[in-house]
Amino acid sequence: MKDLSHPELHNACQSAVVEVLELMFFELPIAAAQLSSSFQPDPIAARARFDGSLRGALTLAVSTASCTRLAASLLGIEPDEIDDLNRLSTVTELANMLCGATMSRLEPEGRLHIEQPLSIPAAEAPAGPWLVFPLEDGLLSVFIQFQEQ
Repeated sequence: MKDLSHPELHNACQSAVVEVLELMFFELPIAAAQLSSSFQPDPIAARARFDGSLRGALTLAVSTASCTRLAASLLGIEPDEIDDLNRLSTVTELANMLCGATMSRLEPEGRLHIEQPLSIPAAEAPAGPWLVFPLEDGLLSVFIQFQEQ
């Protein structure tokens, strides 16, 4: 289970993304997720490192328009009130939620510690495979990398 092309990891990540988007943001992807070697241009990105039963990092890239709408939904304010800090806070919190939801599907009885997610420049995002979810006004892309224990 090295990357998102592995069926177990792909399914765990896909169901985690759908659940978190629906429960926390009242959002659903508009089509099935696809594997891609890269993420969309113009993303706001964050990385959540984790260790415990599994060790590695989840990287999330969300298009600016989608991030603005997700932030407005999460914070309960109008999209035109969203600023850069709101977008960064939303993408780091979403990375945290997706990391926890995905890893708990892979290791339901395992231990998990998630470091505080950090925003990262898009240039620091790793090369794929990314699991890309089309949203109403952009894309949400997830990359997961495991490290040896």
